[in-house]
Amino acid sequence: MTGIFKSITSGQRKTLAWMFAALGVYWLALIYQLGAQWSVFEQYNYGWTVPFLCAFLVWQRVQKSEIRSQKSEAAASAVKNFPISAFCFLLLLGSALLYAPTRFFQEANPIWRLTSLLWAVEVVVITLVLLHFAFQTSHFAPRTSHFVFPVCFFLVAVPWPSGVEAFLVQTLTRLNVSATVEVLGWFGIPALQHANVIEVATGDVGVDEACSGIRSFQATLMISLFFGEFYRLNVVRRAVCVLAGFALSFLFNMARTTLLTWVAAKKGVAAVAGWHDPAGVTILVACFLTLWLAAVWLRGKGRNQKTESGKQKSEVRSPISELRSSNTHLSTARWLAAALLAWFVVVEAGVEWWYRAHETSLAANKQWTISAAGLGLDFVKVEIPPDISAQFRSDENMEGRWRDDAGNAWQMYYFRWFPARSLNKRVAIQLAKTHGPEICLPAIGMTLKSDLGVITVPVGDMQFAFRQYLFLAGDRPLHVFYAIYEDPSGSAILANRRQDTASRIAAALAGSRNDGQRYLEMAVAGPENSEEAKAVFARQLNKMVKIDKP
Repeated sequence: MTGIFKSITSGQRKTLAWMFAALGVYWLALIYQLGAQWSVFEQYNYGWTVPFLCAFLVWQRVQKSEIRSQKSEAAASAVKNFPISAFCFLLLLGSALLYAPTRFFQEANPIWRLTSLLWAVEVVVITLVLLHFAFQTSHFAPRTSHFVFPVCFFLVAVPWPSGVEAFLVQTLTRLNVSATVEVLGWFGIPALQHANVIEVATGDVGVDEACSGIRSFQATLMISLFFGEFYRLNVVRRAVCVLAGFALSFLFNMARTTLLTWVAAKKGVAAVAGWHDPAGVTILVACFLTLWLAAVWLRGKGRNQKTESGKQKSEVRSPISELRSSNTHLSTARWLAAALLAWFVVVEAGVEWWYRAHETSLAANKQWTISAAGLGLDFVKVEIPPDISAQFRSDENMEGRWRDDAGNAWQMYYFRWFPARSLNKRVAIQLAKTHGPEICLPAIGMTLKSDLGVITVPVGDMQFAFRQYLFLAGDRPLHVFYAIYEDPSGSAILANRRQDTASRIAAALAGSRNDGQRYLEMAVAGPENSEEAKAVFARQLNKMVKIDKP
């Protein structure tokens, strides 16, 4: 790479410095924002490796270009300037302008997949177009195409659209459970499938989102694309590598689920916990190594098919080290880089000003707490499972079970988050809004029979809003009361859960960013109808809620 910098002029060095500074701030901001999602969503933990892999692929392309330059100095000396098109200006201008609303809405919705994808695409386009202006020569197009895949490779780290991901999770989970039940039958282990739950003689084994195979599915997609570029496979062989990765991820994940279910059938459901993580790591490593061997095999097959003409064609490409942009092109590139830097500062300052101006004081709202003291001696505090705690990442939490005087069985979840002071905390708060009984309970085999809408329950001089649901657990009714409150709006108004585009835009316009939050969910089995359930729920809530004195 040193040859590249030795062969360029001081003006070109200044242009590169401005370009790298401009691209650096955009990429660092994007990685910082996506990094919070990579940390919170376990299936996207692999995202932390993608920026380094992108940098490696870019470096690999530069190295190959520098080697070719030693064989094509004569051809490079004839390079002429290539005219800059108006389309490139419009593309850069559109991406830069779109960055402002994307950043504005992302601040209030840090896990909105649409803005995450838009942001990444905008930065990718800005990068490629700015390279176009900085390295403008008659042979620019072939050389710039070398960087298209390494730069666009970053997009595999962007969380997928929720609808696509949810569909894949449900599909993979059902296929995984069905295949596991079938394989267990081959080994003489009786097993029954109940939605995403496998029933064996010793109990039930739940196959949740973490075990659906979505993690290995997405990780193998990233790895297979990387191997395809690293080994310079052609398009057909890259597609074969990707398909092989999908097949391997499913087969290895099914093997893991089969192993864990076999352990549950032989040693009890409690024994699964000791095998869960070691089995996951082993299967992931085995999948990675197998896919690597497949990529190496495909590379060997492809090598034998290269023609001499193809080799000669690659040798006459002009190297990156021979940058011969005119003074006009150099000044244009520097001006664009400086403008992008200034625009970044303006957008970030404007977004910060808007949300700080809308920060709301909590002093006017009454505070309340949950206390089990009024529920009697039957109340049992239950330790919240680690997987749930890891998802919610709350500052306070409580799970409890008890029976009331009428014999009704109750279960309660309570979580509280203090106002966010970091991006990771804001992501955790917004992630909690995506959880609700209408999503979680059907995943464990229950049927949503009715959404009875929002009810209001008075407690002292306060009002508490809840959404009431009726589920069927087998043939038994289960009444569920669910609420999320944001601290500024209090308990009388349910929080904006950001479930559609309109609600996400409304959150941004309201400047909702760092608000504290409470989550309360209570389920009762016993009441025969919804009105009776509402009445007993109101009595229990009044026993639990303690309103703090001013």
